[in-house]
Amino acid sequence: MTAPLPQSSILTPASLHGKKAAWLAHAGPALLTVLFIWLPFGFSLTGLLEEWGVIGLFSRIGVFFLTDATSAMPAHALRPLTILPHAIAYALDPDTFNYWHVLLIIALVIKGCCMSLITTRITGSLKWGMLASVLVILFPADTMQLSFRSIHINWALSLTLMACVLLLQALEQRGRASAFALSAFASLLLAAGCAMYEVALLLAAIPAFAVFIQVGLKGLVPHIKRHYPQHLIWAIGPVAYVAYVIHTLPLVHSYQSAVVGDSAFASLKQYFPKLWRLGIGRSLFGGWIDALQITVLEIGSHWYIALASAAILGFIALVSATSAQTAGAGLRQPAKPMLAGRMILAGCLLICLGYLPFIFNPAHMGVSQRTFLYAAPGAVLVFIAALLIVRRHSRAVTAALAALMVFTGLGAQLFQFQHYIDISKRQQSVLSDIVRNFDGNALNKTLIILDHSNELNHDWMFLNADLSAVLFHLYGKPVDAIEVCYMPGHEWQQSDPLQRKGRCEETEEGWILHYPVPLDADGQSAAQVRKLPRSQVVTVDVGNGATASASPELQAWRQTLESGASPTATRLQGIAETGVAPRFGLITFRHRAHDEYHWDFGKWWSLAPPMAGSGWRETEWETRRFRHNASAWINAPRASLVFDLTPASTPYAISGAFNSFANDQIRTQMQIRVNGHPVALRWGANGEFSGDLPPQTLEAGHNTLEFLSSVDAALGGISARLDWVKIAKAQ
Repeated sequence: MTAPLPQSSILTPASLHGKKAAWLAHAGPALLTVLFIWLPFGFSLTGLLEEWGVIGLFSRIGVFFLTDATSAMPAHALRPLTILPHAIAYALDPDTFNYWHVLLIIALVIKGCCMSLITTRITGSLKWGMLASVLVILFPADTMQLSFRSIHINWALSLTLMACVLLLQALEQRGRASAFALSAFASLLLAAGCAMYEVALLLAAIPAFAVFIQVGLKGLVPHIKRHYPQHLIWAIGPVAYVAYVIHTLPLVHSYQSAVVGDSAFASLKQYFPKLWRLGIGRSLFGGWIDALQITVLEIGSHWYIALASAAILGFIALVSATSAQTAGAGLRQPAKPMLAGRMILAGCLLICLGYLPFIFNPAHMGVSQRTFLYAAPGAVLVFIAALLIVRRHSRAVTAALAALMVFTGLGAQLFQFQHYIDISKRQQSVLSDIVRNFDGNALNKTLIILDHSNELNHDWMFLNADLSAVLFHLYGKPVDAIEVCYMPGHEWQQSDPLQRKGRCEETEEGWILHYPVPLDADGQSAAQVRKLPRSQVVTVDVGNGATASASPELQAWRQTLESGASPTATRLQGIAETGVAPRFGLITFRHRAHDEYHWDFGKWWSLAPPMAGSGWRETEWETRRFRHNASAWINAPRASLVFDLTPASTPYAISGAFNSFANDQIRTQMQIRVNGHPVALRWGANGEFSGDLPPQTLEAGHNTLEFLSSVDAALGGISARLDWVKIAKAQ
């Protein structure tokens, strides 16, 4: 039989003076890490995807905090608390995203602090606990930790880890009352985490794994028997959540049902190997390979990352040097090799549990956004175990590896943060153009947005429902009928199930919106159209830097905006004038030269910039073991990419590669034009192409690259899949 731990032993290393100092030791590295992530950018990030829909809903019907079957979001009824962080942030300040930042920061600090407490208990070393708190925040496999889209996911994970800490603390209590009270509170927090994001349910196994690491499989059962009241109380939380799901599932068409499909068992059977090849591979290797490459290739100056890493590691070294390594002394620690082996086993199983729910949908496995957040605790245990093994042979190598992980992890997180802020900047530009040229009065009218950037309605750039939501938030009145036309190609954003777009046509009477022509149609006879009289249309140009001529009403509206005397001006300033450049010059990123253009649909997995162009399907990621390639199919006879350029007075050339063609005839027919000028192409053996650009082809400012070819109706109207293209000075 194993003896219980001394009271509060995981909180109070012997030579630290009191619980306040102990909490500072556990929370300090997480606080420093989050500080160094936010310091260069401040609170400049705004909403990106579903956040706008939530904010628009709050603006329209008022703030609500639960999503049950009778709420305004019944599809999320199985996550009744999923909206809670959003609602709190909006209730505190509806005009800015300041409290979204505050809540996300708090969640990350809690996550780091709790990981420190758990790891300290497992290893008996405060030093390893503090390092774990940093690594769980800097874990690079997931690419959406710092987007508000995942704020509820972070909070659910933080609540779950906090619940695990409380249960482990309850197992150490000598008094039954305090043990039962802590267990009950832990169970309540676990239930809250599950109710916010159901993946938290599987991480309820963390306390059992923590005990297993210390006492082994033989000691686990006796330990559970000795403390069975605490474990029974702990189980009440997840059981209550499962009972709620069973009761609620027949009442709604849930998001989870739509994701899982008809057969969860069939999905599990088909995709189970992905747990190892993708879940384990990305968590332990692929994410760190990307992080290292990102830090080297995308960060322009590394001095800030170096100073931040030194400060974090210095804090850990200072605190660990002044505290006794007896955090887990009340429970006999296994031999170091056995401890490391158990940690690796438990960590890998936890990675699988954290990633398991996402294999029920192929779309989730095709991205690294939010799908690896719950793999982080398990992965961190594996990292710490690996460092323990290395430390037996060389302390210097161990310190170097720990420093490398902190350095590259921080570089990756800063790059990810900058990536989402760049998208935010593009959205802010669109909102500024709309609000400056449209006063919000569109009752019984359709707002037609003439998008010269060709970005709207692509990934991350305001799908119509989100744009309607944010406009309601800005104007305080509905702008529900929105259509987007990409200019100058006049492609209508309305698409069919094959992602083929329609066509916009302006006439003297108004606008004609042509739906995509069915592939089996005879000529144009089967095409459907929608006619909008000019009196029922409001048009707004975005993305061309121009300011529309103002009617008296629009001029008065602009004066109101400039005076800041309207709620719209206040909210526009709060979400569209936040500034996005890294502050104080603390960090710089490598940007492509302004006199060259390179497009590859995304260099790092799930960190693709919004596409600027028309005639394309959405970006597809080909997931490989440690490298992921992005490309997109052309699905229109004329596809385009729009880009800004400041060309030099020197000859230019174009090069690129297609990685697939629908048929050989399309490859033979393929033509490329730049600003309407045809390019004589030279073809390689594997889809590579190149050509020289005629003089004066490129223009300062907007440029258009077009791909012209037929499409293959038998394959869903596709033509060729572009891997990358580059326009640069001729060599």
